[in-house]
Amino acid sequence: MRRIIEITESQQATRRSILDWLRVEYEIEKPTLKLRSPIDLDNDGFVAEVKKVRGKKKPLTAVGLKALRDEHARSLEPARKLAAEATTLEHEISDLVNAAYGLTPDEIALMWETAPPRMPIMPPEPSG
Repeated sequence: MRRIIEITESQQATRRSILDWLRVEYEIEKPTLKLRSPIDLDNDGFVAEVKKVRGKKKPLTAVGLKALRDEHARSLEPARKLAAEATTLEHEISDLVNAAYGLTPDEIALMWETAPPRMPIMPPEPSG
């Protein structure tokens, strides 16, 4: 549980740093919804969102493009790996709770089928 808290704090700090960097270096005052969650974006998606916000009047230079890609690799890729670790831990906790309540596989399946659309975690990948 402590590890998930550490990862969440790290993710929040990374998000704040990236948004501040985009504001200062790329004049992005109002990030898109996707840019507000930069850790969810792969390298190309990150660049595309920055280009979208800047528009045609402020095209990226080759240096600006390289800086975006470099920062994604330096800050966001490690954060994306931490996000995957957090997801694994969240599923482990979910499995422990299900076991503590003695839920059957059918009950667990029903729970996921009826989960609200904004469930904090996605259902586990089917095995097999």
